[in-house]
Amino acid sequence: MRAFRAEFGLPPHRYLTGRRVDLARHLVLEGMAPAAVATAAGFHDQAHLTRHFRRVTGTTPGRFVARPG
Repeated sequence: MRAFRAEFGLPPHRYLTGRRVDLARHLVLEGMAPAAVATAAGFHDQAHLTRHFRRVTGTTPGRFVARPG
């Protein structure tokens, strides 16, 4: 774990969660339903996805898609 953290600057679990959120971000933008995105990205359920998505991006998946621009 020390070598991983030294290489990537994050603990392995936080890195993996970040990668899952990145995948979820792409799937949500493609129009996939949040519940389906949660399963596809490896989260337990939609609430689990939303909690981590908000922590990483600062917003919920629904608001991320609805943002202007």
